Amino acid sequence: MTGGAVKLACEAVRESVFAIARERGVVPGDRHDADLSLVGGKLVSATDGVLTSLADLLGDSASGGTVVEETRVHHHRPTEMLDPVLGQGASHTQFGMCVHRAVVDVDVELGLVKVVALDAVQDVGKVLHPQQLAGQIQGASAQGLGLALMEEIQVKDSVIRNPSFTDYLIPTILDTPPMRIDVLEHPDPNAPYGLRGAGEPPTLSSTPAIVSAVRDATGRPLTHAPVRPEDIVGIDLCVGGGPGPPPGAGRRTPRRPTTPPAPQNRPPRIRRRPRRRGGCPVGRRRPPPTSDWLLSVAIPPRMVSSMLISLQEGT
Repeated sequence: MTGGAVKLACEAVRESVFAIARERGVVPGDRHDADLSLVGGKLVSATDGVLTSLADLLGDSASGGTVVEETRVHHHRPTEMLDPVLGQGASHTQFGMCVHRAVVDVDVELGLVKVVALDAVQDVGKVLHPQQLAGQIQGASAQGLGLALMEEIQVKDSVIRNPSFTDYLIPTILDTPPMRIDVLEHPDPNAPYGLRGAGEPPTLSSTPAIVSAVRDATGRPLTHAPVRPEDIVGIDLCVGGGPGPPPGAGRRTPRRPTTPPAPQNRPPRIRRRPRRRGGCPVGRRRPPPTSDWLLSVAIPPRMVSSMLISLQEGT
């Protein structure tokens, strides 16, 4: 919409400048508008070359020079309701097309996901600035990655529990995988210069591509986004005394606590503790882990905020 309005206004300004040049005798009378153009601040004729500069033609506006202003309104093509039987029709001003291919590495025991490739093919209508176009597609794909694996607003009793970027996770450059981008150009006849939207379609196709790849790797249904680590592992957070991890989740069941023996009146015995290896004394087993300890090591640091909030609410 804005591009169409700007294009119409600029074309009107150009026609006004051509008219002023004819009135002042700068343009020969037999030269049509198709022979004229504005290039680099100059009025140029395809037949006669440079005719004059805009500064000489219009003068300084601060000193009483000519000011050219034009206003134009752009309307998109008319739309209509879809056919109730066939489901066909021009229901939108323009349709975008983008397809993503996602490749992921998934640790099904810890719930870790790493997107190792996120390739895209998109029809942009007409390329005007290749570098900016690539940035639009890459940024939109990264946004879809965040929606698939990280970004989630958590609300409890009408209060947002993660109001800052410390708790609300977004992708960084370390989370963004290499992206191969192929661009197709099929101009839209109803849009200025045949352009199509470039930044919106990748946000729609990248999220389902990533979630589908995770679903294919884990075999789990994964019916919502973002995909949390507990969704991949197949456990429920033990909040408010709920059930613990189901059997077969890759975790040992904590031992049942035993009653400590009654104190006896015997002198204390001094024992020499063996040297530690890896944080645990030699010859001794680590104590059985608790649910909270398991959650703290099973979930990656960048995806633990939602679980920490839930655990705090349950305490």
